Amino acid sequence: MIVIVLAALLTAVAFVMLTRLLWLRGRPSGPQGLIVLAAVVLIAGLGVLTATGRLHWLAAVGAAIVPFLKRSLGLLRWLPWIRNLYQRRNQFQQNARGQQTQHSPGGLTRAEAKDVLGLSGNPSREEIIAAHRKLIQKLHPDRGGTNYLAQQLNEAKRVLLEKA
Repeated sequence: MIVIVLAALLTAVAFVMLTRLLWLRGRPSGPQGLIVLAAVVLIAGLGVLTATGRLHWLAAVGAAIVPFLKRSLGLLRWLPWIRNLYQRRNQFQQNARGQQTQHSPGGLTRAEAKDVLGLSGNPSREEIIAAHRKLIQKLHPDRGGTNYLAQQLNEAKRVLLEKA
């Protein structure tokens, strides 16, 4: 019992010292301040859980998540491509509302179409069709995608095949 109280007291002292150290250097503001505060609270919480012997459930949850993280890391390579498509969707919505955007009025350029399909260089007709087929199978509205994403993929394929 004395060990638990001592550990909790040491954790509290470390928490206060860390907080004062961070705030004496200059009070962080905005998102940086929130990140620092969250880190300090997380460290203090882990210290209390460790001192009271209740950290075992957190380790079990972490061990259960590891296999899912291992599989989901492969999805990270799609993030830039998805971000690009959502930016185009926002531009499309702004055009629909009559707002001025930086998007070219004549539709997709060849470079934009290659970005949408994830191609580089001078792709052949077969590469264009294969890239389109692979992406449309994942992003088709019938498979959980949106009409906008499917429309962008089809438009990119059309632009690249016209000029191929």
